[in-house]
Amino acid sequence: MRFVNWNIQWMNNWFVNGNKIGFKDTYSGITSVDALAKRVSNVILSSNPDVITIEEGPSSIKEMELFVQTYLSENNNTLFDVHGGIDGGAQKIYALVKKSGVFKEADLASDDASKELENVWEVDVDGDLNLDSYDFTRLPLILDGKYNNQEYRIVILHTKSKYVHEGKSRWNDPVKRPGFVKDAVKNRRRISAESMRLRIYLDELLEQDPGKKIIVTGDFNDGPGIDYFERYYVTHNTTDILLGSTYYPSLQLKHTFLDKVPADKLYTAVFNDFVDNINNRPLLLDHILVSPALKDSISKSGILHDEFESEIDTNSQGRQRDPSDHRPVFLEIE
Repeated sequence: MRFVNWNIQWMNNWFVNGNKIGFKDTYSGITSVDALAKRVSNVILSSNPDVITIEEGPSSIKEMELFVQTYLSENNNTLFDVHGGIDGGAQKIYALVKKSGVFKEADLASDDASKELENVWEVDVDGDLNLDSYDFTRLPLILDGKYNNQEYRIVILHTKSKYVHEGKSRWNDPVKRPGFVKDAVKNRRRISAESMRLRIYLDELLEQDPGKKIIVTGDFNDGPGIDYFERYYVTHNTTDILLGSTYYPSLQLKHTFLDKVPADKLYTAVFNDFVDNINNRPLLLDHILVSPALKDSISKSGILHDEFESEIDTNSQGRQRDPSDHRPVFLEIE
C-alpha cells in the first residue's frame, strides 16, 4: 500500500465564494487557478498513492469533489473517493482513496474513542495556571479501512499554526516584543495541548489492542530540533509528544523516514525565520508515524522532492511558482 500526505497550500482560495461551486480564474498571487490545479494533480498522480491525505483542503467537500472530478479523473471516471472535510473552516482535512487501489472499505471512524475527540477538554493554554475549556483547531480526521484483509486506522492531524499576526514587526519592536512572545508561546501551548490529547487517544487504542495498525500523519507544525520558544520558554516539541513516552516503549510510534532521507533533504517547507534571523530556513513540518505493529512493514518512506520539483513553474512568481509551500511525504507498506 502506498500512502501520501500533503499540505496543499490554501486550496480554498481556488474556489468561488457563495452557493455556486466552481473554480476562480485567478486569485491574489495566483495568475491561473487552472494551471496551478493541474500541476498539483500532476504531483498527486506521479506520487501514485492508494491513499493521499490532504491538509488545507477547501471548506466544502463538494469543492474537493469538483477538484477530483476535474483534475483526477480518467475517461470521465473519478480516480478517488473523497472522505473528510468535516472541520477546520477554510483549511479542512481530507483523505482521497483510490478506487482501484488496495485500501478497501474506507470509512470515517465511528468508535467511541474517536467520537470523544470532538468534545472539549480542560487544559491551561495561556499559562495562568487555570484550566480552560479547549478543543481542536481542526478536528483530526480518522479513517478506517482494510489492506490485505487487515484493519488499518489512519489518523490525520493539522495542528494549530505557530503564526502570529504581524509577528515580524512586533518581534523587531522592543516595546511590542513581549506581547508577541506571549502570543507565540500561547500558540505553542495550544499545539502541545492538541498533540497531548491525540497522544492520550493513541495510548487508549494501543492499550486495548497492542497489535492495532495505525498510521499517524499530517502537518504537525513542528519538527526536529529545539526552537527559540522551546529553549527559553519550555514549550514542547509536539512530534516528540506524538511519538510517545520512552517510559512505555511498547506504546511508542516509529517515525517512518527520519533515518531514510539524507540530512540535506530532510525538510518539507522553507520559510524565513525572523526570530532566529535565518532566511529560507528548511523545516520538517510534515510527518508519518506508525504504531508498533507496523514498524517492520515499512518498505519505503520519504519526501517526494522529485515529484514536487518537476511541477515548479520557474517562469512564475509567488504562489503560482510552486505547487504548494509544503512538499508531500510518502510511505509504502508491505
